[in-house]
Amino acid sequence: MKKPNWKLWLKDEKECKFWLDNYLKKKILKQVSDESKLHIKRTDHNLTFANWIIEKHKDEIPEVLGDNFYDWVISIYYYAIYHSALALMSKEGFTSKNHSATLAFLIYHHYHSQKALEKEDVQLIASSLDMEDIETLGVSKELREKACYGVHEYFEKKLAEQIREQAVDFANKIKELLK
Repeated sequence: MKKPNWKLWLKDEKECKFWLDNYLKKKILKQVSDESKLHIKRTDHNLTFANWIIEKHKDEIPEVLGDNFYDWVISIYYYAIYHSALALMSKEGFTSKNHSATLAFLIYHHYHSQKALEKEDVQLIASSLDMEDIETLGVSKELREKACYGVHEYFEKKLAEQIREQAVDFANKIKELLK
């Protein structure tokens, strides 16, 4: 069987529908009661904590710990994005057991059908999928990169701030859709 490919799903509605039906059949996507408010609460929880960590990076964290933790901040922002996506699904009576199934649902129902999400929004959700999939390999890769190329503090901070803006914008868009 082919591997899930969210980029292909954006281009090919029939392929997206095939995967969506497959996820429903395997009960990876299933119907549930609306828990969208709980997912939004988790989104806000993650945003608050990530924002606090970024604020503490101005002086306190480097001073006390002698290191930065922007990699963790980035992960927290990605999960804020993902919980926003789950909130939208939950409002429609569905939940998901994995990121690919979530993407198939959102691409089919909100990109192909309703056009409530833009391609960029889907790509933003997908980035949390990419993050999760490469996490195990990424840890060892990061260690190698840091050893070879030096400290990437500026890049990590810049990326964390960029994702912060995207996460807040996406969460706000989902909140508007849920009204």
